[in-house]
Amino acid sequence: MSTIGHILNTEFQKRATRYLTFLKYWKVKGRLNFAPSEMAIALSIKKDVVLKDLHLLGVFNITEEQPISNVINVLETYLEVKRYSEVFLICTRTHGKAIITSKALTEQGIRVVAAFDPSSNYEPYEIEGVKVLGCDRINSLAERMHITLMVIATNREMSQTAASAAIKAGAKAILNTTEIDLTLPDEVLCIKSTDVSQLSEGIKRIKELLDKQKR
Repeated sequence: MSTIGHILNTEFQKRATRYLTFLKYWKVKGRLNFAPSEMAIALSIKKDVVLKDLHLLGVFNITEEQPISNVINVLETYLEVKRYSEVFLICTRTHGKAIITSKALTEQGIRVVAAFDPSSNYEPYEIEGVKVLGCDRINSLAERMHITLMVIATNREMSQTAASAAIKAGAKAILNTTEIDLTLPDEVLCIKSTDVSQLSEGIKRIKELLDKQKR
């Protein structure tokens, strides 16, 4: 089989998706490097298949341990995974539920992978099965998961606090669903969408702006 034939093979794409999912899981758990042989064993895929796949993707020196972040980047590029397809939600309890239960996110191919409450009196809780963490966790998770798009859904009083937490965590774009105009650095994109029924348009617009930045 030619290299091109191998790359376009549906089974190859399925394996690449499994590699990406698994490496992201390892990264969240704190792993920085991995050996291809480890991944082969964990995923029950023959080692020579994993090595060939990685080589064709441009990952060389594959007999040595690889930085997980580098291989994640390669896989995301090949699979055309947009990092802003996964977002963090910074919310207060009531306002967060409206976002998590909205169909607008799934319509735009976006899912909330973690939620955070900026309240000073935060106590652990869940919204529709999504665990809401304290904002003291957002920096480390954003770095591990490469999350750069964040949605803010808080009351008026907490909106700027939430925005500050997003900026410190490395947000490149913010979807602001609050009534307040946020104070943000010039380099951070922000779209305001206070009407949940219009949320899909707000997400679409911010994705367009992010695409323009990549060109």
